[in-house]
Amino acid sequence: MSSTWTLPDDLVLPIRPDFFPAPGGALPQHWSKCFGCGDDQPAGMAMTFTAGEGLEVSGRLTVANRYQGGPGVIHGGILSVAFDEVQGMACMVLGGPVVTGHLEIDFAKPIPLGSVLEFRARIDGMVRRKVYTTAEARIVEGPTAGDDIVATSRGLFLTIKPEHFAPMQDFVDGDATSPFGTSSSL
Repeated sequence: MSSTWTLPDDLVLPIRPDFFPAPGGALPQHWSKCFGCGDDQPAGMAMTFTAGEGLEVSGRLTVANRYQGGPGVIHGGILSVAFDEVQGMACMVLGGPVVTGHLEIDFAKPIPLGSVLEFRARIDGMVRRKVYTTAEARIVEGPTAGDDIVATSRGLFLTIKPEHFAPMQDFVDGDATSPFGTSSSL
């Protein structure tokens, strides 16, 4: 079932900046303790991301057994995290942090454990602080691999100032460093 998601008429596409990696280049994790992509998150999903053409990025996720929901398939919540992560990574082209304002997912086919998913996300446009994104997932390795889209997502992200997270930093293992670098750290 699809929602009645419509994009605003006054969307503006951001310009891909020089600091963003070239197509095929790896994107850095946005924070080492992130459940979706962080190196310092042993129970995390260890997603990886590469820059695509224009305002697109791709991400990969191996569907580990611990992500099981129904018998032998991924839990929908894990898939939601993956979509949130890849669409947020697409927003890295903006050079600053974003937070998720709205995320919706259409689940099209079951995704077996042990599969490898490839996600493609892109920025559809912006209106002031609002960033509209879309993404899709395909199984690229595993018993049901193919070209079929197994899920799609639409998101609304809000640009924020890095200081937004300052009040929470003291609660993160005493780590007082910002989880977000500047655009030059990409």
